[in-house]
Amino acid sequence: MISYLRLIKLWLAVILFLPYSAQNQSMTDSGKNKSVLIIKAAGYLEGGQPEGVDAITEATSVGRNVHEVSDVLQKELSRLGVGSEVAPFNDAKRIQEILKDSTISLIVFAGPAYSSQFPQQLKDVVPKIKERILENKIRCTSMTTCRFLGSGERTVTSFNEGLNDVGISTIDGLVIHHEYEDPDWESKVKAFAEQIQQAL
Repeated sequence: MISYLRLIKLWLAVILFLPYSAQNQSMTDSGKNKSVLIIKAAGYLEGGQPEGVDAITEATSVGRNVHEVSDVLQKELSRLGVGSEVAPFNDAKRIQEILKDSTISLIVFAGPAYSSQFPQQLKDVVPKIKERILENKIRCTSMTTCRFLGSGERTVTSFNEGLNDVGISTIDGLVIHHEYEDPDWESKVKAFAEQIQQAL
């Protein structure tokens, strides 16, 4: 038979444990790491030729292209403690798999500016994942590498406006000169990563 004193101790332990357990669960839920998906198109590596997923427009380029900028963005996000994954624009299966991860809170659409627009192939990704974006309240943005910064600005602005038009919440995008005339490009990527972190 349990003594009265032991019963009191057991009761106190239960009373003290319940709030701790609830708080711990709350901290686990709210502290869940949020992450970023980068959907990437175009740009080929030094010494290579545009082929496969990169041969989508004449805007494919050597130099500071989407590949390089995406790599630097991933490193900056990692430095800030933000996880990220990159998926090619035409790997629909992989994109859908990544989006099943409930931690994905923001998507970056990344591609070249071509006549002040993203390649149609990259734009066509949006309707395929729109419902999941809206359902999970995922924010979106875009980044481009371009020959003319004005064209890049129009590319990012018009793309983000298109997302807003279908009810998708956005943050400001990033524009980088794809050649070597943008001396502040790394600080721009760093600021963009910090902006993404704050938006999560």
